[in-house]
Amino acid sequence: MWRKLSILSRFELRQTWDDKLVLLYTLIAPMIFFVVADFSSHGHPFGVHDLASQLIAYWVYIILVGVLNGFQFSLIGMRESNFLKMFTVIAGDKRLIFFSNLVVQILFIEIEVFVFDVVVLILNPASLTLLPMMAGGLLLNLILIPIIAGFTNFLLILPLRINLVSLMTTGYIFVGMFLMSLGLGLAPWINDVLTALNPCSYMIQFYSAGLDILGRVSLLHVGLLLGVAAFYLLIGYYPVRHMKLQSNTNRY
Repeated sequence: MWRKLSILSRFELRQTWDDKLVLLYTLIAPMIFFVVADFSSHGHPFGVHDLASQLIAYWVYIILVGVLNGFQFSLIGMRESNFLKMFTVIAGDKRLIFFSNLVVQILFIEIEVFVFDVVVLILNPASLTLLPMMAGGLLLNLILIPIIAGFTNFLLILPLRINLVSLMTTGYIFVGMFLMSLGLGLAPWINDVLTALNPCSYMIQFYSAGLDILGRVSLLHVGLLLGVAAFYLLIGYYPVRHMKLQSNTNRY
C-alpha cells in the first residue's frame, strides 16, 4: 500500500506542478493584493494594529482556495476525464488516489504560505515580530489542511458538471470570507455556530487557539475546535468512499 501511495504521490506531484494556473488563484492573487496594499499605504499594508489577524486572513484565503482548486477540482477533473476510474483500477483502491492527492496539496499549500510570508517580511519590516507566529502557522497547517478538506469533501459526491462546481465554489469562498469578517463583531455563541459551519471562521479560531493570539483560550473553546475537527474528518471520509468513478459528462 505504501509503495502504491508513494508512486501515486509522485504522479500527483508532477500533475500539480504542470497545472500552474492554480497558483494564479492561491498565491499570485493574494500577493498582488498585498503589494498593491503595501504601495497604497506607503509600506504599512497591515496598518499598525492587528498585524497577526490580518496576516491570518491571507492564510485562510490561501488554504481554502488551495484545497478547493488544487485538491477538490483535481479529483473532480480526474473523474470527468475518466482518469479516476483508470487509476482506481491500477491502484486497486480510490482512497489511495485521494490520500496521495491530499499529501501533495498539503506540500504545495505549505510552500505557498511560506512564499507569501517571505513577501510579507520583505515588504513590511514591522511583520518581523510575527516570525514565531509564521513558523507556528506552518506547523498548524499540517493538521488544519486535512480538516478543511473534510469541510469541502461534499463536492466530490455532487452530481454536477465541473463548470457548475466551479461557479458554486466561487460563491462558497466569497460567502465564507464574508461570514468570517462578519463574525468578528458578533456575539460569542454566533461565532461558535460559524466555527462549526464555516471553514473560514473555523480556521480563524483554530489559529487563534493554536497560536494563542487572543491570550484567552478556554478548555470549552478547544473542545469545540476538536469536536468540529473530528466531525468533519469523519463526515468527510464518506464522500471518499462513495464518490463516483463515472464521469457526469463522459459516459465512456
